[in-house]
Amino acid sequence: MKDSYSLDRDEAGLDLQYDRHYEAYHRIFARCGVDALAVKSDVGMMGGKVAHEFMYLTPVGEDTIMVCRSCGFRANRQVAGFQREEAASEEQLPVEDVATPGKSTIEDLSALLGIPASRTAKAVLMVAEINDEESKLVFGLIRGDLDVNETKLANAAGARALRPARPEEIQTVGAVPGYASPVGLEGIEVIADLSIASTPNLVAGANREGYHTRNVNYGRDFTATTVTDIAAAEAGHPCPDCGEPLEAHRGVELGNIFKLGTRYSDAMDCFFLDEDGKRKPVVMGSYGIGVGRLLASIAEEHNDESGIVWPASVAPYRVHLVALKGGEEAADEIYAELERAGIDVLYDDRGERPGVMFNDADLLGCPVRLTLSKRSLESGGVETKVRNEADRGLVARDEMLAWVRARLDELGAPLEANADAAPTKAD
Repeated sequence: MKDSYSLDRDEAGLDLQYDRHYEAYHRIFARCGVDALAVKSDVGMMGGKVAHEFMYLTPVGEDTIMVCRSCGFRANRQVAGFQREEAASEEQLPVEDVATPGKSTIEDLSALLGIPASRTAKAVLMVAEINDEESKLVFGLIRGDLDVNETKLANAAGARALRPARPEEIQTVGAVPGYASPVGLEGIEVIADLSIASTPNLVAGANREGYHTRNVNYGRDFTATTVTDIAAAEAGHPCPDCGEPLEAHRGVELGNIFKLGTRYSDAMDCFFLDEDGKRKPVVMGSYGIGVGRLLASIAEEHNDESGIVWPASVAPYRVHLVALKGGEEAADEIYAELERAGIDVLYDDRGERPGVMFNDADLLGCPVRLTLSKRSLESGGVETKVRNEADRGLVARDEMLAWVRARLDELGAPLEANADAAPTKAD
């Protein structure tokens, strides 16, 4: 990781540093040839109030990013919200137990009763790990057509981690696995999704093997410790800002930034005296780039059937110099000239067949290849090839250095232009 921290006297100072890192990270990734999307994210174990992740979108990514093409909303699925369809108002009906043998899933229950999943209540029982010594059973409840977002549930429970509750743990509170609901239970922590509180006459578990209860209503038949958003956003859900359908994309996290505030300074007694002699906590920010992830993402983005095509800005060597038969002495001279000019050179003087050396050059992907051979010298100079171009060229020996500099500048110009277009403030 490339890590940095900011230490400020107030929130205004943190906001300024946060925006500066936001811009700098966009510029860094643009110069590396990777289009990084900044998305709102969960603060996770770092804590704090605000966080952004910089994501490289790719089908092989481990994270899911929700994006609205209409208004520009973007967030990690861990924290993404969405607009919910309001349930129609109904008179609350009397509860009624109904036999549902072997129907412990929402799909089976809906098929048996002939109702949509949106008229059912789904129970998700988890054990929340609060710290090394403390854990608790958490009863998550959500409408049956939605899924629980475990990150949101963990945050609502104040947990650092969750795991599925075992059957014996569920039974200790009087619930029945597959047929559980908070109705009639006491002394448990219930975290209900917003959809539960707004949907009348749901079918929920009866806490009896093979039975469910019709017409369960929040407030009348049970209450929750917390009512909040614990639903996982899905592709097609309405955007929370404009209502247009969300898209889901996979992504790799390249970096992240956090407004930590005073969480750590309070805990570690990191205070300062202001100009009035008042003792105040330092306001902190944390910022990091995953260098290994960035390197892998550059290779994922810049390649062809022959190998890697390194952007000129980050190539381990900017020039690949190939010495073929009859060109060894001239290649030695060019190698020394490029080194004196401060241009990193990978010098291949192995004496292999030309095809092998050219294939290896394509595989390694340096931006520019120079080839010295008896034929090139007889033709007037140095054979040239840019890695992402098919054609080869020839440049006079005394013009070689100027040509290399010009082509490297040309290859780097679009990267610099993208960096200059970076946003200056976090949104």
